[in-house]
Amino acid sequence: MDVKTVRRWLANATYKVRDDNAHRAAEVLGCTPHDLWPNQFQPSTARALATNPGGPFTATLYASRTQLPITAWQQHFADAATGIDILVLAATFLFDTLDGFLDTLLAAAARGVQVRFLIGDPDTAATILRGEEEGIGEAVIARCRTSVELLAPHAGTPGLHIRTHDTTLYTSTFRVDDTMIVNFHIYGSPGRNNPVLVLSRHHEPRLWATLEQAFAHIWDSANPLIRKG
Repeated sequence: MDVKTVRRWLANATYKVRDDNAHRAAEVLGCTPHDLWPNQFQPSTARALATNPGGPFTATLYASRTQLPITAWQQHFADAATGIDILVLAATFLFDTLDGFLDTLLAAAARGVQVRFLIGDPDTAATILRGEEEGIGEAVIARCRTSVELLAPHAGTPGLHIRTHDTTLYTSTFRVDDTMIVNFHIYGSPGRNNPVLVLSRHHEPRLWATLEQAFAHIWDSANPLIRKG
């Protein structure tokens, strides 16, 4: 959260404020997010999050990934201030549906954001198995290969770190600063049809830590992508 972000809030009363930024601002000012943005936050939810961080929490859940608006994905990545961590198998939708997705990552890296991108290795047993489980055969392999080929020319770009992994993914995660989009994977169902949770670090620190630890374990065992082009 920086001065530019606060200015956007002041200039546009209907600006969609990210959960983590709203709670951070409320903590600094000694109030609740509802006090600052009554149209975006319910009183009970805001107080529950502020006073009971270790108990049940309220987060945004979508029944499928396709229900999360494209604009929400775009703003999620565009707002990055310190770090972006992406853990996926193929995620070709990022390149196909988010206008200028790669440019957004490159711009973030150029301004000092540390970007880490974990993409599935198309030539591994885990990728082949996922295609069999989803009933689409080699389509998953082709998608992984497409994403790798799109990323490869940018491997080695300062601030943009890309690695390939061979793990079985139970969740795909898209962390930007203190907000994470979590795409669960249900057996036999493609990612686009599976639930998505939008989670703030402040919602449930233990769950956040578990997801971060999973990313770290996969990152440590992954292989750096070799630059092409």
